[in-house]
Amino acid sequence: MLTLGKIDHIHIRVTDVPKALKWYQRVLAMAPDPRYKHMREGPHGAVMLVNANGAVRLAVSLAVNEDKSGNVSHQGAVAFVVGGQDFLEWIDQLAGERVTNSEGQTIARDSVRDHRFFCSLSFVDPFGNPFEIVSYDHTWLVGKLKLNGQLE
Repeated sequence: MLTLGKIDHIHIRVTDVPKALKWYQRVLAMAPDPRYKHMREGPHGAVMLVNANGAVRLAVSLAVNEDKSGNVSHQGAVAFVVGGQDFLEWIDQLAGERVTNSEGQTIARDSVRDHRFFCSLSFVDPFGNPFEIVSYDHTWLVGKLKLNGQLE
């Protein structure tokens, strides 16, 4: 039976990223992790904050307007970390269970996102709660999945 590893990071949605970064640094003593600097750009841009010993990571990004009434979604995802082989098995497990991503597409190997030094797979539970499985066995996974630089 497949098992999830520890929680890798938690996505936090905010309406003012610079203000949030100052608050998390002042109150929780968290600072931007330079290894994730490339993730700040683009439509899914996030600033990865880390505590002093590296045990806690928060991916802070702008909250998105998801409904027609103008309500802002603050829903964040929980990301679990697994090894490369387990990552591949999780893809197959989720696909076999017909689990979907937030757009309603069934999870498949082409659902994997390449983040330059780790890979991720995002999905939702039947209630719309978002989750992510990540693996830092990046080089091995890129070869197995033939990602060909499909960077996120």
